[in-house]
Amino acid sequence: MNPLTFTWYPSKSQRRQSEFWRNFWSWSGLLGAALLLFCTNLGSFPLLEPEQIFSQVARELVQTSNISGLWLLPIFPYDTDPHQPPLGLFLMAIAAHWGGDHFWLIRLPGAILAALSVPLLYGVAREIFVSWLPAFLSALIYLTLFPVVCWGRLALLDGMILFWVILAVLCGLRSRRNLRWSLGVGLSLSGLWLTHSLMGLLFSGLLLIFWQWDTPRLLRCLYFSCGIFLGCLPALGWYWLQWLTAGQPFLEDLFVQSWQTDWKNYWILLGFYPVELLKYSWPWLIFALSGLPFLWRSMSWGWAKLILVWGGIYFGLICLLPLGNMNYLLPVYPPLALISGKVLTEVYHWPQIRPYPQVWTLILGSLSGLLMLMALSIFLNFPLDFRVFPYRLWLIFASILLGSTFGVTSILIRRRNPQFIAVLIWGMYVCLALFVNIPRFI
Repeated sequence: MNPLTFTWYPSKSQRRQSEFWRNFWSWSGLLGAALLLFCTNLGSFPLLEPEQIFSQVARELVQTSNISGLWLLPIFPYDTDPHQPPLGLFLMAIAAHWGGDHFWLIRLPGAILAALSVPLLYGVAREIFVSWLPAFLSALIYLTLFPVVCWGRLALLDGMILFWVILAVLCGLRSRRNLRWSLGVGLSLSGLWLTHSLMGLLFSGLLLIFWQWDTPRLLRCLYFSCGIFLGCLPALGWYWLQWLTAGQPFLEDLFVQSWQTDWKNYWILLGFYPVELLKYSWPWLIFALSGLPFLWRSMSWGWAKLILVWGGIYFGLICLLPLGNMNYLLPVYPPLALISGKVLTEVYHWPQIRPYPQVWTLILGSLSGLLMLMALSIFLNFPLDFRVFPYRLWLIFASILLGSTFGVTSILIRRRNPQFIAVLIWGMYVCLALFVNIPRFI
């Protein structure tokens, strides 16, 4: 008998078609929401001091010669910041070449790549979790992380680094089932090496650790190694040209000189990244920390191995190395979003008799009270100046809205209502949208 006669027994083609459309709308919706958050209001505030360096170098590239093909040659005019490979500067130079002297165009390449990293993280989550709900929640949590939005919108390398890192992880996961994705791994690592040398070195090592732990057969496959090698040829070629031109001083400038001043402040920088993570990761850090015991019990699964290597080992390395720069912390946020999405999915499917952790209610209620006090302080302490009135009004409104979001979420958690997940994600997205559209603010 034909199984299609039973409505409860759908065919494989129907399941595949419905799965295709759900993935399509998920990717499209995440990309549209990310573009709105990352690419709006980019030109309302002047370039910050770190951005001015990259902007100056990008304009020098436009003014000195034809931009096409110049980055492949060992004659790069970026003496102001000799520790950066050329790809990020090249993209900014293209934007400056097309659009002229506009703040938002210099920021646009990094903002677009940061927005593209959101659906890419959804793809990573679908590979490791398989189910749709934890993947979609992980991507939404990543989208509503304040440091990712704030730093991804600037004319720096942060958004580009996030894009290449997540793309390399996605291709590395898919190569477990299809070795042709090894070429994508190589191209992603090549882009990362041409954007930031030390970050490329760190993540190349992390991928090797993950493959050795999760799928060691890949490291013994010649086809896989050849694909990665072919993809890495652009980066290998550029570094080889630089080596022929400058020799050993080039590598010292790239990997050693930038650490010399940081080693003198090693003990001061030792707690820099844990403090920054505690400062800017709320409220999602609550759920990530709650998921650590669950992560430890799931070490036999590939998703737990990836999160431990990507989040745990990498975070330990940057804490031990003297790297006093915020862009080294940003790659920690994707695995934080992954573990948070997995925890919220498990909580959503808890039985009705199981209560939610009371510490979530306490922390979110405390954050709500602090934000309400901050809004009151801004209202009382700002001078009565109509020139800053729009800025003051937007900031107060955003603080009240965020505090109300945390307050309502804490009440829903106390009442054991799983709708707190949707309320918290939607409230965070709206608050960040207001925040990035505040006049003369990031």
